[in-house]
Amino acid sequence: MEKIISIILLGLVFASCQNNKLSRTEKTNGYTLLFDGKSNAGWRGAYQTQFPSHGWVIKNGQLLGQLSSGKESGDGGDIITLKKYKNFDLSFDWKLGKLGNSGVKYFVEELPVKPTNSSSLIGYEYQLIDDPDFIYNEKHLPEDHKTGALYNMVPPNKPNVKIGQWHTSRIVIKGEQIEHWLDNKMIISVNRNSNEFKNGFLQSKFKSIPGYDKRKEGYILLQDHGHNVAFKNIKIKELD
Repeated sequence: MEKIISIILLGLVFASCQNNKLSRTEKTNGYTLLFDGKSNAGWRGAYQTQFPSHGWVIKNGQLLGQLSSGKESGDGGDIITLKKYKNFDLSFDWKLGKLGNSGVKYFVEELPVKPTNSSSLIGYEYQLIDDPDFIYNEKHLPEDHKTGALYNMVPPNKPNVKIGQWHTSRIVIKGEQIEHWLDNKMIISVNRNSNEFKNGFLQSKFKSIPGYDKRKEGYILLQDHGHNVAFKNIKIKELD
């Protein structure tokens, strides 16, 4: 019995050590870590040269948004990568609490001067939210606001999300093709030249932003929406 328990414990230790690590295959295939589980290296605050002094912390191998204002960029603020990305395969593990709200954005741009009433930076967003319980404008969430959506533009294919548990997501960009994945299931596959994307853009709140539907490159962003959120295993491969 003691031998069996030892084997189980060793297995658990081995599994935990794999967080924020690249496998040999991932290294060979060109993936890099965007979060090493120990430091904020590779990230900075939006409109800042440094990482935020509060709101975001690193603990137990997790990048935690310990946020409580309930507002967009109302606490520690958004954090963004140091470099911009164009075509890529991004994966990340995430967890939200009840009524949680966050997101991972890409093709993010900073304005030359930060607006005085600035909220979250604008970019394409992989929505992360408590689908069943969140109330938006006194109603349950529309489909294009649910987890995995290309926020406010393209709804996901019925993701099954359990709040308080870890999930794995991917964002894949290949030219005009956009894919969103959730727990190994593709939930969005849309081409920016398609009517689905064009119609989604024209009905969205982003339609008045010049060039928004044509963005080719930008920062990757983890959103401060005033709700606690946890990330780990953030990995990216730049594609040709």
